[in-house]
Formats: sequence, C-alpha cells, structure tokens
Amino acid sequence: MMYKKLFLILVLLSSYSSNAVEDESCLQINVSAHPNYPPFHWKEGDQLTGASIEISKRIFEGLGVTANVGYQGPWKRVLRTAELGKIDFIPALKNSVERQQYLTFTKTAFSNNPVVVYMRKGESSNINRLSDLSTRLGSINAGDKHGDEIDSFIDQQSNMQHIMGIDHNFDMLSLKRTDYFVIGLFVAEDYIQANDLSEEFEVALSFEGQLVHNAFTHAYAGKCPHIVEQFDHKLNELKQQGKITSALIEFNRQWLKKSKESR
Repeated sequence: MMYKKLFLILVLLSSYSSNAVEDESCLQINVSAHPNYPPFHWKEGDQLTGASIEISKRIFEGLGVTANVGYQGPWKRVLRTAELGKIDFIPALKNSVERQQYLTFTKTAFSNNPVVVYMRKGESSNINRLSDLSTRLGSINAGDKHGDEIDSFIDQQSNMQHIMGIDHNFDMLSLKRTDYFVIGLFVAEDYIQANDLSEEFEVALSFEGQLVHNAFTHAYAGKCPHIVEQFDHKLNELKQQGKITSALIEFNRQWLKKSKESR
C-alpha cells in the first residue's frame, strides 16, 4: 500500500514538473515577419518594426510572454523558417490552404488588406476582370498569397513572374518587362507615395474583403493553446477599440516620413 501511494506521488510530481516546463516554454516566443510590407511591418536597420509588430508585442507583454522579434531575411525565407519550426509566430499575413499545413491562424483577423492589380498609367481601360489579364505578362512579390480567387488565377498563369521585392516588381512594370503587378493595396500605396510614382501607375482591378491574420506555428499552438486563445481574445478587444486602425495610421505616417527623408 505504501509503495502504491509513493508511486502515485511520483506520477503527480512528474506531471507537475512536465506542465511547469511546458508553461515556462510558452513564455518565450520567436517572432518574424515580411521585411518590406509597410505599414504592417518592415525592416529598419537590423530590427523589424510596424503596426503588426507593435500590436503583437503589446499583446504578448500583457500575457506575460516575451516576444523575441528578429529579422530572418526575405519573405520566402521567413515562411520557410516557420515551416521548420525555427520561429513561432508571424503577424499579419494571408491565410491560405498551403500555409495552414504549418501555421495555426487566429480567428480574429488583424486587418482588412485589399488586393489590387497595378498597371502603367493609361493601359487599364479594357481590364474589367482577372481573365482579361490572361494574355498579359504579370508579376507578384515572391512568397505572397492574396486569397483563393487571386491565388488560383496566378497559379494558372504560365507568364507570371515571382519577383522578390516590391521595388523590383514596380521597376519591371515601369521598364515594360511586365504588364501588371498584383499586390496588397496599403503597401503599394505607401511605395507609390514615397517615390512620387502616382503619375506612372494606376489601379486596374481592386479586390475588397481580403484579410490578414496572425499565425502561430503548429508546434507552439499545440503546446500553448491557452496563449493562442488569450492572444486572439485580446486582439479582438483591441480591434473593437480601434487600436489596430490607429496603429496602422501612425506607422504609415512614420514610414512615409522616413522614406521621404532618406531620398
């Protein structure tokens, strides 16, 4: 009888120790993001900043979680790093079936992020739908996803180029090496305003209702479901208070100011 009690005590202690270690590991989270997607996030020096970084850090801090934000390289590498489990969290990205293979997306969307098709000024008059672009040369920022309808169209195009960097995509469009560029509206508007290109490009098509969510890797979400749930709850709370919209406006202002100062 005494041995049975001792065994039960050891089992309970082992279980408590395991849970303590698990809880401890939940209190550190490695974060990275797209290095060139203002006002959501961008690389400044050797750090990442932006509205999504600021909001995420604020939420994690409130949950007692230390967010270790680090630059991981180009966007495709960030996604690959998450897939390999070397980071735990990516803020403000499109939800897609492909990404769901290794990411658990929050129920609450971070923000609306309309998708647009840019063309050279004066060349979009006959473009009314995606199928009108089928015979044209297009480009997309390497690693980007824009929702099922647009992604499906892009996947079917043999003349679609996946080019790394928003600046390079617009350069290719300007040089007439491509005819259109598919990109999120906010980041495109920021780039065009910062570089005074409003007279060179115009929106040919616009797709509203495109959302970006935050995402945890399956590994982190699996061991720390309470953090994921609490994060989502707090995100929704901040969204209802208008704090996310305010952050996007403020970081948009900061990015435009710094971009113009550096020219």
